Amino acid sequence: MIWNCTSAALLAAAALTGCGVAVSQQAYDRDLAAMRQQADGLEAQKRACGERAATAEAALSACRDTAAGATRERELCKEDLGNTKKVLDECASRSGGCAKSLVDCQMARLKGEDDLRKLQADLNAAAADRDRLLRDHKALADALQKVQEGVSKVRERLDRLVAAGKLRIKERGGFLVIEVSSDILFDLGKAEVKPAARPVLAEIAEALKALADRRVQIAGHTDDTGGDEVNWRLSTDRALAALREMVAMGVSAKALSAAGFGPHLPVAPNDSDANRAKNRRVEFLLVPDLGELLRLGR
Repeated sequence: MIWNCTSAALLAAAALTGCGVAVSQQAYDRDLAAMRQQADGLEAQKRACGERAATAEAALSACRDTAAGATRERELCKEDLGNTKKVLDECASRSGGCAKSLVDCQMARLKGEDDLRKLQADLNAAAADRDRLLRDHKALADALQKVQEGVSKVRERLDRLVAAGKLRIKERGGFLVIEVSSDILFDLGKAEVKPAARPVLAEIAEALKALADRRVQIAGHTDDTGGDEVNWRLSTDRALAALREMVAMGVSAKALSAAGFGPHLPVAPNDSDANRAKNRRVEFLLVPDLGELLRLGR
């Protein structure tokens, strides 16, 4: 049974301050007896407060990193618990604040654990992304090295023809382009391959065979002499004629395609005979493997 806090406080205050309080002897004896009967209870409550203080200290220590703001409250709680020998009303008023601090500390600890789980999940996802990017980087590097090796083989194979002025090898938009003048391959306005041009096409065919896993587009181009209809047909017929020669020389038909662009992709202004001759050309364009690029981009 909890004794009357107001009576105890009055008696304690009277004893501490020496102030006179007018009470009857009977009331004094009754209150004194009650105080003695509750002494054990107070000691038990004091021990309970001490146990709660130990529990609060352990909880506050556990969440120190994630609830730094609770440190001040913990110190206040320790001070309050250390003063439990003071009058009961002070202990009672402080106990509410201590309980609130314990609840706040527990909530802070739970929030810290949730934040830690989220952080670990983010770290795991980042590690997975890093591993995927490393694999993609290696695959891309391997593919690039393979393409570079193939390009080097093509260049080495065709160096003699380049030096003789029979063809040119260049890069356009990151693609390797083998360019042959139409005047070497065809008579003016015609789409039948000259017999004398077949050795040049044979060298190109051998070079393309070394790139068996690469697709090649054969593109015909004309100058602007004549109408579009004539030039488109002529450029397409020349591309198809070159394609048929490649197939006959052992290049897989599955790797080849043909296109005619007429006069619409000139490499020089059509303002002189020399420039128009540059625009009359057949190009062998090494096409990248789009499926491979899409897989690497995933």
